[in-house]
Amino acid sequence: MMMTMGMKKMPVILVVCVLLFSSLDVLEAENSFGPAECCFKYRAARLPKVKVVTFERTNIHCASYAVVFTMKNGAKICTDPTQEWVQKLVTHLESTAPFEGSV
Repeated sequence: MMMTMGMKKMPVILVVCVLLFSSLDVLEAENSFGPAECCFKYRAARLPKVKVVTFERTNIHCASYAVVFTMKNGAKICTDPTQEWVQKLVTHLESTAPFEGSV
């Protein structure tokens, strides 16, 4: 049986296409799996209230629940939400935050 040049190239093209599509699938999976930020260690020392700008809580899909404070210099610091000083700082920030929708 005689194979033409085009028939010989078909398996190569098919393998290349499969490899390209599978690599795109892996890249997409890496970018869409799990939360963007999680904490793995907590800072034990208290933070100076005047240097804290805002806070956020970690995603429920993170292994450890944490409160992440953003400092004036842009640093993000993970803290233990069960600590009393962390709860007081969160309460303070919530009470001083501007209401949504205010102009």
